[in-house]
Amino acid sequence: MSTQGIVLIDIVGLGLVLVVVNLVRTHRLHVGYGVIWLLAVLGLMTMVTFTPVMTAVTLAVGATYPASAMSLLAFVFIIAVLIFFSVQLSQLQARQVDLAQSLALRELLDREAPRPAQIEAQDTEGKPSI
Repeated sequence: MSTQGIVLIDIVGLGLVLVVVNLVRTHRLHVGYGVIWLLAVLGLMTMVTFTPVMTAVTLAVGATYPASAMSLLAFVFIIAVLIFFSVQLSQLQARQVDLAQSLALRELLDREAPRPAQIEAQDTEGKPSI
């Protein structure tokens, strides 16, 4: 890869790092997700900036060209992130069901339980006061 391409990718990578850090700082991105994205961006920047690392990764995955190795790693990363998000969504769905059931049960118990005004009315209706 040319020096100009490496510099451009590093500048874009630094911009992405700043965006992710700002999103975490303003609480618009969960810290765990921020770490995942920072590791991905920093890994890409390291692989592109240091040619021996890119060559080693290309040989390790059995690719012919460095671009194919980067595409394969990007595909694996995207699949991993999709699985991670699917697990998070499943956990949120389970929590939502539990919360809805607990709220429904509380509302049912509140309807069936006598209110304090009803208790006073029942006490004074049939009993003489002392």
